[in-house]
Amino acid sequence: MKRWALLAVRALVGSVFLMAGASKIGDPGAFAVAISNYQLFPAWSPYLAVVLPPLEIVTGAAVLAGPALWRRAAALCIAGMMVMFTIAAGAALARGVDVACGCFGASSDGVGWTTIARDVALIVAAVA
Repeated sequence: MKRWALLAVRALVGSVFLMAGASKIGDPGAFAVAISNYQLFPAWSPYLAVVLPPLEIVTGAAVLAGPALWRRAAALCIAGMMVMFTIAAGAALARGVDVACGCFGASSDGVGWTTIARDVALIVAAVA
């Protein structure tokens, strides 16, 4: 039972990251704007917009289909990214910045407490 539960969690985390990366990789300019809207490190947004989507795709694929060592490393990388994303979303909420999440490209909803809850759930799933 535990093995099947972990396999389901792996499938969920890997799929979420594959979809998130794929939804943003085609339009790095729009993703850079979404990142800069957080008003944290706007000068970094063009670089992050180019680096994050491929990283999400690679780590998502590794969690889904990589050898055990790669799965663990990718899950750790995903957990780290999710911590960073959660901090950014929390900072936006705390400062009252009305910003679209940018999580799944242009079709993303605004940052709210559901975003934080989803991010924390993904951190827990990646660590599992």
